[in-house]
Amino acid sequence: MGGKFAVAQWHSFLGDVDANLDRAAILIAAAADQGADVVVVPELFSTGYSFSLNVEEMAQPVPGPTSDCIAGLASKHNVYIFGTILERDGDQVHNCGLFCSPDEGFVAKYRKVHLFGDEKNSCAPGNEVVVVETRVGKLGLSICYDLCFPEFIRGTVLAGAEVVLNSTNWLTVGPPQDWDEWQWDWRKTRALAVARALENTVGLVMCCQGAGLCENIYSFGHSCVVSPSGRVLAELGEAEGVNVL
Repeated sequence: MGGKFAVAQWHSFLGDVDANLDRAAILIAAAADQGADVVVVPELFSTGYSFSLNVEEMAQPVPGPTSDCIAGLASKHNVYIFGTILERDGDQVHNCGLFCSPDEGFVAKYRKVHLFGDEKNSCAPGNEVVVVETRVGKLGLSICYDLCFPEFIRGTVLAGAEVVLNSTNWLTVGPPQDWDEWQWDWRKTRALAVARALENTVGLVMCCQGAGLCENIYSFGHSCVVSPSGRVLAELGEAEGVNVL
């Protein structure tokens, strides 16, 4: 893995875009101060994650205000940044990964292909693999549940990715719902990251929302950086923080 990769983990405030962008700015700056070349932030970092969130109201065009803000942070701190927001495109909403470059600003977006649970009721799926070329190599973009599909990550690697980035909000739900049989926890999600890295011999950087309860959704953190040999090189616990490797 060329360059230094960072995970910047925090628990977003539901619906408070300004507060969440302030947290992003602070943690991205901290990652850059520690020498990061690439910073991955959580899924839906600007709005928080809830199935009751008014996605029509919170969604933005891409490019738009939030991508402009993240592009500005990329330029200011000389880092690449990847994370997801709600994108509005006509009458559709997508869970959209933004990729911003320190030199070119907003350069790519990846729309989440594999939608999980009630997400299917509010978002439209994407339909393509996205790989971006950077000064630290070719980076493949993925979001959360994509990691459960080996063929998708394999397709991203076959498209040229040398490191796979995954912006995510792994969660548990209570009271029980139909898909609680999944019983997500950090051990399972870390195992996914390790398996996808090892079976493709690529680095993998997974950044999750930090631990916190939002309505009946509990996020549990444990963002990590995994080597092509499947070794966990860096990992956060549940709390807000930054780790750079």
